[in-house]
Amino acid sequence: MKTSKNNPIFWDYNLEKADLENPKVKIWWLTRKLKFGDLSEIKKTDLKKYLAKLDISSSLKELLRNYLKKYA
Repeated sequence: MKTSKNNPIFWDYNLEKADLENPKVKIWWLTRKLKFGDLSEIKKTDLKKYLAKLDISSSLKELLRNYLKKYA
C-alpha cells in the first residue's frame, strides 16, 4: 500500500470535499488529527476555539492548554 505525506494512512476517505468551515466538521477533523498525532495544518486559533469540545484525552487537552498559554 502506497501512502504519501499528503494522504496519511489514518484518513480512510477523501477530505477534499470536507467543509472545514462547519464547526462540527472542524471539531471532528481536529479530534481525529490529534488522536493520531498529526499536528500538521492545525492552527493555534482553531485549537483555542475548539479545545473544550474536542474528544481527546484530558492529559492531551492539558498539554495543549499549557502550549496555548505559552505560545498563543
